[in-house]
Parts: sequence; structure tokens; C-alpha cells
Amino acid sequence: MQTPACPSKQLEAGIKPKMEPSEKDSPLLPPPAADDDWEVTPLSGNHPFFTIVMSRSQVQKSFQLTIPIRFLRHLPEARVAAVLHCRGRSWAMSYCGDLKCKKLGAEWRDFAVDNRLRVGDACVFEFVGTESKGEAKNNNQEMEIVFRVQVLRGGLPEEVTSRGATSDEPLVIVD
Repeated sequence: MQTPACPSKQLEAGIKPKMEPSEKDSPLLPPPAADDDWEVTPLSGNHPFFTIVMSRSQVQKSFQLTIPIRFLRHLPEARVAAVLHCRGRSWAMSYCGDLKCKKLGAEWRDFAVDNRLRVGDACVFEFVGTESKGEAKNNNQEMEIVFRVQVLRGGLPEEVTSRGATSDEPLVIVD
């Protein structure tokens, strides 16, 4: 009797492989743009960053993006302007550092929709720093925090994306 070269590749009789739905099959996803260039820019190595694998609450109604607790030491404990730079575009929004649960403001929705973020996609937020915004008022300039964002397309199985990826049950990626 001959042993198959790769037994894990063979299917038992009557078992069909699981077929993942494609983007063409989903009426909820817009078709990819012709100029959809998802080139990844390397992190500078000089700035702190965090990564979030998108869950439903971040890319569908209510569009909430909470900043991980371990990253808060880099950010102010105040509501300040924020800018996300991604793929040659910028999105202005607010950072709600004055709340118990630190998060990006409601404008996060625009970023998520414009970049067609889906459950299972990941975003790498590289904190580039802070900038002074506007004119000085009583020697107290308004601050703006700046992130460079990389979008990494997911394709993670539903078994992974259906659990975790919340602040109570984070989805941890180990390399």
C-alpha cells in the first residue's frame, strides 16, 4: 500500500471543502476601485505604534475605535484634534482622551468607509507625534496628534473574527 505524499491535502469521501464567500458574492461590500493600491509603507522604527484587527463595532454601525490601554501613555488625557494619514490622504477627527474609554471621534466612520474597512482587516497606527494647531491663545497652543495608518487586508476566518477583538477580549497576534 502506498502512502499519499500529502495526506492533509486529500479529502475524505463525501466531505466538501468550505467555500469562503468572495467580494463578488457580498452585496454589502463595494467593488474594489481600479486604482486600489494597497502598497504598505514600512514603519519608521522611531515611533510607537499599535495594531487593531477590525471588528464589527469598528467598521459597521456604531463605528467606534477605542485606543488600546497599553498605548495611552503616548497620548494626552484631553480632547484634541487628530489627523490620520493613509495612502496619500488625510482625515481630520478628534481624539477623545478626556473620556474614560479613550477613542477616536465620530469622524472615524469617514476613514473606515473611505478605506472600505471590513471585519478582519488590520490597521497599524503609527504615532508620528503632535503638532501645534492654529494661533497661540494666551501662550497655550491647541495640540493636534498625528497618526500614519497602514491598512492590511484581512481574510481571517470567521471562527477568528467572530470572537475577540474587543477591549474585554482582544485578538492577539503573535509572531
